[in-house]
Amino acid sequence: MKKTKIVLVALSPIFFIGSLTLLTSCKNESVSETSKSSVSLSSPSSQSDDEKSSKTVKENKKVTTKSDKTAFAKADEITKPNPPISQETIERLEGKTQKKASDETRPNPPLSQDAIDKINGQGQNSSQGGTKHQLQVTQQVQRAWNTCAPTTVSMMLSARGVTASQEELAQAMGTDDSFGTHNADAIRVLNRYLFGYEQPTGNQAGYRLATVTTADLNSEEMRVFKERLKQNIADGYPMYYTFDNARIYPGSSGEHNVIGTGYQLTEDGSDIAYLYYIDPSYTQQDSTYGGLKKITPQELFHAMLTCVEPNYGW
Repeated sequence: MKKTKIVLVALSPIFFIGSLTLLTSCKNESVSETSKSSVSLSSPSSQSDDEKSSKTVKENKKVTTKSDKTAFAKADEITKPNPPISQETIERLEGKTQKKASDETRPNPPLSQDAIDKINGQGQNSSQGGTKHQLQVTQQVQRAWNTCAPTTVSMMLSARGVTASQEELAQAMGTDDSFGTHNADAIRVLNRYLFGYEQPTGNQAGYRLATVTTADLNSEEMRVFKERLKQNIADGYPMYYTFDNARIYPGSSGEHNVIGTGYQLTEDGSDIAYLYYIDPSYTQQDSTYGGLKKITPQELFHAMLTCVEPNYGW
């Protein structure tokens, strides 16, 4: 009878081990430990049957306790969901760098004339160039891929003391996901916010659109453009530029709108050597100067020639 009792106790843990093996079969670690325990139970021994049975019971109890803890620990890991991956982590995994939304919504402060001068390492009047004429404009970064026009107009309005958000202007302009914004709508809304009417007539103040057909420096189009630019900046009104991204930023595509903020004369002051503009695109921001860029008039006209939309507002 004593011997029969020991056998019954030994069978119970073995049965439990078998059940636990089925429960944790998806985890290699638990199966491995159970297999090792089974091997140790079948190892030959010179001890008596009673001692074998007693030892078997103890070993089975030890294995059962360890497997029990492992099984519940693994089960807990399986049922516990992983935390969501942040957008910033996803972008790092994809090798992308993009501004955070909080950075995009916070406008850059207007650049001082000293900061503008440092772009080229030169003073107001130096042997590398002539006098600069630059409007102080608070920079903005567009918050959507298709809102370069509303963002540009928002900066133009802010230069005149008028506040209007990118989203408000995008709605007023009819900005959509298929194209973006037509320049006629952008200028129409700009005039409405600045002057109270959408289309100036005769000698009324207001922005008008012009189309570029040549990049020739000696053309009448270039001469008229430079005169309009000088007058606008002197009056405190920024320019509105539209160009082909691919001709300004190799590898990019599409038509893009930016705000013209000024120019630099040649050393003798007889002509415009460079133009300044602020690009609202989040892909064109510099850690020091934000979207402020410098370009020659001929480079700008060359990038305007392939556009479908009118090229500049003055």
